[in-house]
Amino acid sequence: MTEPEWLIVGRVGKPHGVHGDVLVDIVTDFPERLTDGLRFGLGGEDGPTEFHEVFRVRYHKRRWLLSVGGLRDRTAIEAWRGKFLFLPALALEELPEGYHYEHHLVGLECVGIDGESLGTVTGVDPGAGGQRRLVVRRDRRDFLVPYVPEIVREVDLERRRVVLAPPRGLLDDDAVIAD
Repeated sequence: MTEPEWLIVGRVGKPHGVHGDVLVDIVTDFPERLTDGLRFGLGGEDGPTEFHEVFRVRYHKRRWLLSVGGLRDRTAIEAWRGKFLFLPALALEELPEGYHYEHHLVGLECVGIDGESLGTVTGVDPGAGGQRRLVVRRDRRDFLVPYVPEIVREVDLERRRVVLAPPRGLLDDDAVIAD
């Protein structure tokens, strides 16, 4: 598998004001990477098709308020609505400890501490309130596993596996149903 050069970090929303600023929904754990003067890509899910430079970025109601270098036209910015904003991917060794890109996790085998097969990671769910969860497929069912150190004990990319210590009922039907 080849590593992507650009990763989605936001989704363009509506224009803001009359001078070509735009609101962007943030979909990255590292929003501080988008800075004034930085080159970014814009395009669909398959990758960026055009490139621009950040003139100024600020935070506005948990979103980016983005001014683009050389672009001060609200009508032109309106055409960006729904497109994705891309930044260059960080090298794996540049990520903070415990962070992994979703494309690295998808397809990894999940095993218990005892080595028992528990399923396969099929995705990452951002969860409510920023609590990320692994989507683990087991016996034709998907389970959401909180991405916390108490449960996700180890991510071993070389061996293509995730070691889990799930509490009773998380990956089976033994969960107690509260009345």
